[in-house]
Amino acid sequence: MNHDVFRDLVPNYLENLTSEETNRQMEQHMEQCENCREYVNEMREELFIEHINERKDEKKKVDYLKKVRSKSKKKIFMIIGTMLSLFLVLTISYYFLFVHMWVADENNVQTTIHHQDNVVTVTFQTKKDNRYLLAKKEYGDQEYENQIIVYESWNFFTDVKLNQFSDLANSLQDGTDSTYTFLDKNTLLLPNGEEKTLTDEDKLQIIYKNSTEEILLKDLYNNVDIN
Repeated sequence: MNHDVFRDLVPNYLENLTSEETNRQMEQHMEQCENCREYVNEMREELFIEHINERKDEKKKVDYLKKVRSKSKKKIFMIIGTMLSLFLVLTISYYFLFVHMWVADENNVQTTIHHQDNVVTVTFQTKKDNRYLLAKKEYGDQEYENQIIVYESWNFFTDVKLNQFSDLANSLQDGTDSTYTFLDKNTLLLPNGEEKTLTDEDKLQIIYKNSTEEILLKDLYNNVDIN
């Protein structure tokens, strides 16, 4: 857990609003980081002082106007708390979906071509036991998938209670692929059912972290090895 995420979670941690797993990670982080440990202590003292001041203020609120203001403040706090909670959920979701997934190193990917009748399948399999791959397909200006960006991510937690994306990771353990249907070596069947006559300009780009592989769709039909 990095320092920024830790400090964002401290207010909820002090209010006992974080999960047991989050508490364990934060306590482990505090054992290793003196600055963050001191930050928590300072926040705890500030929160304690804040609670005392709030209690004093509440005792002074004796008339109707102050009660109305108190209720308004509570509504504002609830709205702010809801917005902060929503922001936290979106931030965590964004982290797991995008930040924690990166363009794959070509050395970690085994790319193969499977040809059955007129159907050609390009499959990407991870060479790492603790990774899984995801192929993001782009159409660009073409009517077929002419670009594939291969992403990889960690797959340490297969328990859905610990990792909500474990089902996705498990489903991709045998690889991720892209399929092309040909009528013959010069004709591609498009997803909309139309036929496209292939030229030397029709290529498939496969993008990795440090390289980009290009292959003619004609060669793809001829089962030319990408690697």
